[in-house]
Amino acid sequence: MNVFKRRTFSPLWAYTISGVLFGLLFPIASSINEIKFQGIPVSVSSFFQVQKSNPLLWVIDTAPLFLGIFAYVAGAWKQKLEDQSSHLEDLVESGSKEVLREKLFYEALVHNNPLAIVTLDKGHRIISINPAFTEMFGYRQDEIVEKEIDPLIANPECLNEAAGITRGVLNGKPMHEFGKRQRKDGTLIDVEIFGQPIMVNSHQTGALGLYRNITLEKRAQDALAASEERFRRMFMDSPIALRMEDFSAVKEWMDKKAKSIKGDLRDYLQQHPKSLTKILPLAKIVDLNEASLLMFRAKNMEELQERLHSILSCESSQDAIDVLCQLLDGNTILERELVYERLDGKKIFTITKLSVVPGYEKTWGRILFSNMDISERKMAEERLTYISLHDTLTTVYNRAFFDEEMARFEKSRTRPISILVMDMDNFKIINDQLGHQIGDIALDHCEHFASKLPCRGYYCTNRGR
Repeated sequence: MNVFKRRTFSPLWAYTISGVLFGLLFPIASSINEIKFQGIPVSVSSFFQVQKSNPLLWVIDTAPLFLGIFAYVAGAWKQKLEDQSSHLEDLVESGSKEVLREKLFYEALVHNNPLAIVTLDKGHRIISINPAFTEMFGYRQDEIVEKEIDPLIANPECLNEAAGITRGVLNGKPMHEFGKRQRKDGTLIDVEIFGQPIMVNSHQTGALGLYRNITLEKRAQDALAASEERFRRMFMDSPIALRMEDFSAVKEWMDKKAKSIKGDLRDYLQQHPKSLTKILPLAKIVDLNEASLLMFRAKNMEELQERLHSILSCESSQDAIDVLCQLLDGNTILERELVYERLDGKKIFTITKLSVVPGYEKTWGRILFSNMDISERKMAEERLTYISLHDTLTTVYNRAFFDEEMARFEKSRTRPISILVMDMDNFKIINDQLGHQIGDIALDHCEHFASKLPCRGYYCTNRGR
């Protein structure tokens, strides 16, 4: 807009007209001088008369033309200079505004930055700091300006390390390190350090130092690492067989199958128990402890992974299906008695607890299995049950079993019920004359004979002597 106005009122044509008018003075003056020289009166006719009589005046008459052209050229040149000057002024003004805007933006960025920022000159001396630096290290700007940074905040035990970082940045190398720095009160804090050279027109004029306080973060990381190590030691040293499995592929299979079938997935799995042979191989062992290898008689995790689909006994198939459906229903902690087969073929009874690790509830990416071998206890329970219901001498069912069965028959609708009562003749005489040992042999022989009767659906019991 300003350029348009200057061109509207340009002195170009004023210069040209002035040159023409100034040039007219030469033919007018020369003509008047010639009139006076000839002694004739001054008039318009005498003016034209001397013009005709003196050819030299014709040359003088071209003065307005040449002076007008000269003035036009001078005006155009001046106009060009003015336009260039105006353009330069606009550029300077625009550049000054841009520099000022960038300066204000940089100052605001540094001032409001949550990171502690210090600006250094090439001599390692502090030019400025931001409020975050004051808050982190306790120094005000007027306390440390023009001072070197390292003696103020570097860890006294690692001065060379801090000086090396500063030198690297001032040599034009961006730096990123972690370390400790000292506050004004002498306390040490953990910081993340960024060093960035300041370049102006490809020349380094100083450096920026940025510090992020990671003390709390470092403590949390150390505590987490210690906790993970404790958990790891507990996991590996536990006498209970522990293994971590990735069930995400199992979850995907069950989700897809639930969408593709009509009806309940639990019913489908119960009707198709062989589906377990497709599901179980999808599980992947992430980690396990030595107790797991010992329980299943595996040499290493790879061997157990290869046989993982076959260690579950067929008699626990329904329990496994129930566990999978419970997981699908959203249960994250489950406990079942499951029967496994070791890699050497021996059957073991276990109490198995499954826990979905927090954070993996949707994907089943981490499930912790704990297996406690209860095979000996199971055998003891079965032995006690057997002893409580059988006669120790003849091994047939005893009176306790007979009483339980009679109570059950009284409540059932099974009819008719036949009871055959047998008595051994002369049993007392045998005991008295031949001894109880011979009597026991005779009783065992009799009950052995009774247990071989060709009947179906009957029990042979000893009601007592």
